[in-house]
Amino acid sequence: MACSGPCWFQLTVCSVFHIPGLLKNMAMEMRAQGTRGGSVWALACVLMASLAHSAMAQCSPAESDALLKFKSFFSDPRNDFASWTGGNCCSWKGVQCSGSGVTGINLDFGAPSRGGPGAPSLLIWSDPEASFKAGEALSHLYQLQVLHTNWIIWNAPLPVRKFANLPLREIVVRNGFLGNANAAGGALGNDIGLFANSLEVLILQNTKYNIGLPSDLCKLKKLRVLEVSESHLPNVGPACLGSALNNTLQEVRVHSNYKITTGLPVWPTLLPYLKVLDFSNNAHSGNIPVQYGKLANVELHLGGNHLTGKLPSGLSALPESAFRPGNEKLCGAPLSTCPA
Repeated sequence: MACSGPCWFQLTVCSVFHIPGLLKNMAMEMRAQGTRGGSVWALACVLMASLAHSAMAQCSPAESDALLKFKSFFSDPRNDFASWTGGNCCSWKGVQCSGSGVTGINLDFGAPSRGGPGAPSLLIWSDPEASFKAGEALSHLYQLQVLHTNWIIWNAPLPVRKFANLPLREIVVRNGFLGNANAAGGALGNDIGLFANSLEVLILQNTKYNIGLPSDLCKLKKLRVLEVSESHLPNVGPACLGSALNNTLQEVRVHSNYKITTGLPVWPTLLPYLKVLDFSNNAHSGNIPVQYGKLANVELHLGGNHLTGKLPSGLSALPESAFRPGNEKLCGAPLSTCPA
């Protein structure tokens, strides 16, 4: 439908039935008027339409029940889930919705308390089976695309299989153990391959992840961002990541894993769309493979390792910060001249 007339009319009609059309027509009118007043009018309409659209987002009773079931498996000493009670669950803290229902959960409750007044408290699962039960609860959010958690302990490996029926695009776990809360470590397992056609972002940061990444990562045809950092990872991932069909990886951040003592892998040099490669602050040793000379246009971070030898000539135009600090025995442009 065409959108015209006063702002209030466009808001009440177009924001309900066709917000994209509203935005398109407002842009056309802005160009036609070429006046500051028109721009202000249009911006006001955009803001009001956006607010109206957000207000329309509603979750179903089944989605509310699933979220309340998920909440029940947490201890909540700081009462972070205070808003999770009654009404439209799309208004609850950390719950993201669209017109189709709940599409995202973003639980970021801050670092654990260090005893100071008002310091946040660490959320802890209330029983050893809770991570699987919580995963079962989330499996009823059939539109869920985004799952972000920060400072939440998973007492078992991430219950990926429980999420197999969900169209997840992003899994981000920061500052929360993946595994038994009383023992560092955890795993993804090859269940991650269940998201071969949907997962685009996988980030595990400060999770004490302590085993190799599963080979089924190579099945993720849409994966753009892979990060496993500040953990106990023993290697930088399966070599098949560089030969996977339909490879879309653009950012690889496997850094600050002190157990990685091997040489640099070659597979990142085979990624056709790579933009960022961060292997900094691991414990890599040996020479930089000559294939890394292909990465002149990549944002490269290799500092904080124990690399040696002459830099591949293709990297001579990169800044010194790509290789420092650390790596004192590296030489060649942009670093110091190699000894004769």
